[in-house]
Amino acid sequence: MDDDQRLEIIRLLKSKEEISPEWARILFPPEKREYELVYHGKEREEDIIANTLAVPLQKVRTFGKNGDGWHNKLIFGDNLQVMKSLLELKRAGNLCNADGTPGVRLIYIDPPFATKKDFQGSQEQKAYQDKIEGAQFVEFIRRRLVLLRELLTDDGCLYLHLDIKKIHYMKIVLDEVFGESRFVNEIVWKRTSAHADSKTFANVHDTLLLYSKSAVFQFHHQFVPYSEKHLEERYSHIETKGPNKGKRFADGDLVGTGLRGGGYPYIWKNVFRTWRCPIETMRKYEKDNRLY
Repeated sequence: MDDDQRLEIIRLLKSKEEISPEWARILFPPEKREYELVYHGKEREEDIIANTLAVPLQKVRTFGKNGDGWHNKLIFGDNLQVMKSLLELKRAGNLCNADGTPGVRLIYIDPPFATKKDFQGSQEQKAYQDKIEGAQFVEFIRRRLVLLRELLTDDGCLYLHLDIKKIHYMKIVLDEVFGESRFVNEIVWKRTSAHADSKTFANVHDTLLLYSKSAVFQFHHQFVPYSEKHLEERYSHIETKGPNKGKRFADGDLVGTGLRGGGYPYIWKNVFRTWRCPIETMRKYEKDNRLY
């Protein structure tokens, strides 16, 4: 606080004038962080968690055999209050995974995009309003991110899905809430129906930001079979002899000129080059009939 601010707060107190909320960050500055957005209406994380009310969940309908325990629930209501209820379940040991770890291992959120529009359901009924903007929008999402972080397991991850208008704000907010070191990746989702605008660059993608709760997190690799076209183009050669006769293979240049780290200079088959692999590996390739 500088001298002018001190004089102003003294004047306000003496005159018994109302002190605006903006003075809170001056009188009680938060812990300084490497990344932090400062804007009107920003609450302390402690206040968000403490002041959010939990609401009891009431069963309305049950589908099939679901309904036992906390899992497989579709909850209708204010997600902020619902998350506080789930957080209380976690603290009580009643929000656990199959292996007994407390909390939620995977969270994906697709919040409003600050479009300033009303959205309708499939039968023209009102679904939700997306008219929050500016600092109010940023704090609307941040309050939920704080509670979501608390709900995650220690090895859990969160995916946030937004478009180009607000994703850059949320990157800074997520760096602040989770820590920059917990940023895992940015995933670009290209829209299939996107088209160019002749007046400017087209808006053709959404973005997903992936953050982890800690340095150790679960990630299960997903694999799909190659298409026949990819196999024919990428693996264009067919082995003509040996135990792998008839199988497709791809060729790769073993010359390592310009390779990071310098490569391995030596003579192979009377040819001196800087190779990608040491001579021992080259000999193994020849023994395994992998040189083409």
